[in-house]
Amino acid sequence: MNQQKPEKLNRVFFLAGEQSGDLHGSLVIRHLRRINPEVKVDGIGGPMMKEAGMNCIHSSDELAVIGFVEVLKNIRHLYAILNDVREWFEKERPDMVILIDYPGFNQRVAEIAKKMGIYVLYYICPQVWAWHASRVKKFTRLISEAVVVFPFEVDIWSRANARVKWFGHPLIGIAQPSAPAETLKKELQLKESRVVSLLPGSRSQEIYYILPALLDAAELILKEKPDTRFLLPAASTIDDSRILEHLKGRNLPVTLLRGQTYDAISVSDLCLVASGTATLETAIIGVPMIVVYKVNWLTSLISKFVISAQHIGLPNVIAGKRIVPEFIRGDFKPQLIANEAIKILDDPERMNSMRLELAKVRESLGEPGASRRVAEHISTRLEEMSK
Repeated sequence: MNQQKPEKLNRVFFLAGEQSGDLHGSLVIRHLRRINPEVKVDGIGGPMMKEAGMNCIHSSDELAVIGFVEVLKNIRHLYAILNDVREWFEKERPDMVILIDYPGFNQRVAEIAKKMGIYVLYYICPQVWAWHASRVKKFTRLISEAVVVFPFEVDIWSRANARVKWFGHPLIGIAQPSAPAETLKKELQLKESRVVSLLPGSRSQEIYYILPALLDAAELILKEKPDTRFLLPAASTIDDSRILEHLKGRNLPVTLLRGQTYDAISVSDLCLVASGTATLETAIIGVPMIVVYKVNWLTSLISKFVISAQHIGLPNVIAGKRIVPEFIRGDFKPQLIANEAIKILDDPERMNSMRLELAKVRESLGEPGASRRVAEHISTRLEEMSK
C-alpha cells in the first residue's frame, strides 16, 4: 500500500515594516494562496496583508519609525517585538521567512532565522547601492536568497555572491489611475486649473517634518500662479486630524483625498513628493516631480556619513542621472522648492523632457505581473525544499 507523504513546507512568515511593504506583501500573499491554498501565512504587516489572509502577530504600524534618533527612542518596544518574533520562530518553526524592505529591523530578524536554519528570502532588498559595499556582503551572509525589484540590483547582489532573482517591479500594472485624466478632473472639479499634488509620505514623522514646508511652498507657488489647485492624497496610515492641524489658518485651495493617490498624481502637472515609493509611483504614471525629504537634524547629519549614493530619488537612481530635482537636508526649503516648481511649470519643454525620461525609467522596470511571478517562485522554492 502506498503511503502518502505528509504535507510539509506550507508555512511562511512575512515581515513588512511600512505601508509600501504592506502593499507588496499583500499582492504576493494573494497569489501565493491561489497557487497553494493550503499555505499558512503569518507575520508582521498592515491591513492589506491581513486582508490578503495573513495572521498578524504584530502590526507594521508599531515599526513605522524612521531616523536614528527615533529608533533610539523606541528601542525597547522594537526589541520587545524582535523578542516576540524569536519566540514565535522557536515555537512555530516556519519553513521560510520572507522579509520585505525595512532593513534595520529585518537584518536582526534575518540573523535570528539564519541561526535557526530557516530559509530567508529577502524581497525588495535593502537599498545597498546607497550604502558602503561592506553592508551588501553582510546581508548576503544572513540571507538564503535575494529577490530584487530593480534590474541593476542583480549585478550588485551577484558580485556579493548572493543567490538573486529579478521578476520585474511589482508596481508595474498597479500604479495607475482609476479613470482617464479628463474624467478625474471633472470629478475633482479641477476645470482648467493648474494642478500640483503634495505627497509628504506615509509616516507620522514625515507629516511632521515634510508637510508644513510643502504647504509653505504651495503658498509661494500660489502667489505666482493664482490659478493653481493643490491635491493632498493622504496615506491610509495617517489620520485626517494630523493633516488638518497643518492646514489650519492657511488659505490654500487644497483638496484632501483618500484612496486616490494614483488619481491625484495622474491629473497633476507637477508633484512635490517625499523620497520613497511615491517617487517611483509618480515616475510610472509619468508625471514631472520634485523629490524632497527631511528628518531631524541629528539623523540628517549622521546620514551624510552613512549614505553614499549620488541620488536619493528612485527615478534618478534608476536613470543613473538627475532627471528630476531633489531638495533634501539643507536644501529642503520652501522658497527653493517653490522657485523650482515655478520654473518647471513655466517651461513646457523641460516638462516634456522629464516625461520622456520617466517613460524610460518605466520601461526598464519590466512587465506587469511581478507579484504573481514572485509568488510562483516562492511556491517552487518550497516544493524544492520539501523533496
